[in-house]
Amino acid sequence: MMLNKILKLEEEIVRAIIESDVILLDKLLHEDLVFVNHLGMMVSKKEDLAPHYKGDLKVASIQLSDRDVRFFGDTAIVTVSKNIRGSYSGQEFESHVKFTRVWWQVDGQWKVIAASSVPLQI
Repeated sequence: MMLNKILKLEEEIVRAIIESDVILLDKLLHEDLVFVNHLGMMVSKKEDLAPHYKGDLKVASIQLSDRDVRFFGDTAIVTVSKNIRGSYSGQEFESHVKFTRVWWQVDGQWKVIAASSVPLQI
């Protein structure tokens, strides 16, 4: 049951990223989010959402593979390989990354509290 909930939330967050649905992203990301991006920079929730608000980030597709979900009490850790295509500030990109997202159930709601993105060599 918890696995199905996390898989559904993972689908929602991927869709929200592709559609730049900042309302849904704001709902799914914890206020104290800690995100280490593919450049090794620590990014806050506000900084993570900024390119979506500004329209700088346009994600055309996200292909997922090698997903693993593990539970530790009120915490779920999802790892997944992603092939992301899109543009940032008008520059096309294709990125291959291994992504880790930590979901934490707080006040009955699952929120992403931490995430990390590591470039993969293809």
